[in-house]
Amino acid sequence: MKTKLIIPVLLGATISGAAFGATTTSSKSLDRLFGNFWEHTLRTSPELATVVGDGRYNDRLTDMSRGSIQKELAWKRAFLAELKAVPDKGLSADEMLSRDVLETLIQDQLDGVRFKPWETPLNQMDGLHIDFPQLFSSHPFRTSKDYRDYISRLKAFPKSVDNAIANMRSGVSHQNVLPTLVIQEVIGQVQPLSSGATATAPFLEPLKKFPDGSSTAEQAELRKDVDAALKQSVTPAYNRLLRFLEKEYLPKGHVGPGIWALKDGDARYRYAIRHHTTTDLEAKAINAIGLKEVARIEGEMAVIGASLGFKDLAAFREAVAKKQDLHPKDGAELVARYKSYLDIMQAELPKLFGRLPKAPLVVIPMEDFRAEGAAAADYNAGTPDGKRPGRFAVNTFKAETRTMLTCESTAYHEAIPGHHMQISIAQELDSVPEFQRHAPFTAFEEGWALYSERLPKELGFYKDPYSDYGRLNDEMLRAIRLVLDTGVHSLHWTRAQMVDYFRAHGSMDEVDIQSETDRYIAWPGQALAYKVGQMKILDLREKAKQKLGTSFDIKGFHDCVLGGGALPLDLLERRVDAWIVEREGTK
Repeated sequence: MKTKLIIPVLLGATISGAAFGATTTSSKSLDRLFGNFWEHTLRTSPELATVVGDGRYNDRLTDMSRGSIQKELAWKRAFLAELKAVPDKGLSADEMLSRDVLETLIQDQLDGVRFKPWETPLNQMDGLHIDFPQLFSSHPFRTSKDYRDYISRLKAFPKSVDNAIANMRSGVSHQNVLPTLVIQEVIGQVQPLSSGATATAPFLEPLKKFPDGSSTAEQAELRKDVDAALKQSVTPAYNRLLRFLEKEYLPKGHVGPGIWALKDGDARYRYAIRHHTTTDLEAKAINAIGLKEVARIEGEMAVIGASLGFKDLAAFREAVAKKQDLHPKDGAELVARYKSYLDIMQAELPKLFGRLPKAPLVVIPMEDFRAEGAAAADYNAGTPDGKRPGRFAVNTFKAETRTMLTCESTAYHEAIPGHHMQISIAQELDSVPEFQRHAPFTAFEEGWALYSERLPKELGFYKDPYSDYGRLNDEMLRAIRLVLDTGVHSLHWTRAQMVDYFRAHGSMDEVDIQSETDRYIAWPGQALAYKVGQMKILDLREKAKQKLGTSFDIKGFHDCVLGGGALPLDLLERRVDAWIVEREGTK
């Protein structure tokens, strides 16, 4: 059981988790609704329940049948009406903030219903075809029941695939389909999972080590049942999905890369921007911000190049590309490089934060079965009880070809003070409702992570100018995203225009340029969240500094930002504004 914490909240009061919503009629109604929503979410999203450490539904997968989708939408409409009916009278500022977070979350989902997102459930970045194998890095394997739950999930996979196929067929009938190039990439991901040893490899990982005390006979029986489930359920389901994609779906894909090519394309993109950034920014304004940021960052890059004796940025970039000592000799050196930065940063965190995460963090090589097509590194959250630590996975596939230029900035982004710190602290907040500890607001989460890349520089980190250049490279990528995402989905750019812009302003390898370009095509609006979120946090920090002057406290500011969990950016501003008012009162 998680230890109850007593922590400061929005307006400086101190309350326990048990005290939340326990005084007035409105508070009690709200507390009941919060609890009902979270229980409903766990029951209907069993994969999420597994990820957050609730094992009650570990034998199930989310039901995405047409009937279940309609039932879920009806439930959310009714729930939202009940949530809005709770009177403000008697609610604290924290309670109203939590209510508004939940209202924003549900209303956003309902606003997207007109575009039938379930009809395009797959792309090369997301979808059951690649999410299913990765689910089992979060699924526990401590008892025989855990393995039986695992087998039940393997057997349930065909239904999930059949529902996805049915939903995509419905999308074809509504001309709601993916671009051809995205479908081709999904086909490339499904093919290895549809036959041969590669198909079963990720699903056999749990069989490499059984729980202590399990008998040889029991292990043999589990191996047999897993093998049967793979042969009879999982592999045939991947084969059905592959045939559908190749024979039926691919010929129906749309050639144009932008979402504008679909019916109501402009409205779809406006919704995508609002969904991912939690703002009402227009595409044109975002594009202009991107162009301005690209120019600023290039100026800072040129200054570093000049300090190293290069005549211009082009010459500096060319030299960096040829610099051999920026590549590790093997995977072990690459993992050690990331870990070294985190070890140093860990000791410095008390200078920037009053509250630190209790959850442990491990730095590990990425799993072989997914490394070839994965990012340079990524983070998977641990559980609130600490039984599963946060995992910072380093991609060591062909390690000697990888650059260490951005190791430092990536370590801060993915781990501390980035994703691990933000997510772990959110999970440990007993002062907010459970749903709020796991709220999925991309602009906040990725904005904080990008902000975290820059934050250590204020402590004197990035001493190596090449590492500092790597930091700017990472920020440049996020600025380029503002230009390219709006370019393809609003300004009707071609894929060739996107690639040309990338080559002119980025320093990524060609293979990464190609995959990043296709990511923006497949996932409209998502790539905007990083820079929009980062700039909002920076703006709020500057606002607080201007208003508070010498009373500004960086630790207090960071604790305020992280102390409400992931928030929509407008509600984050409301929270920070309240913190500023409270601090002004102490002058």
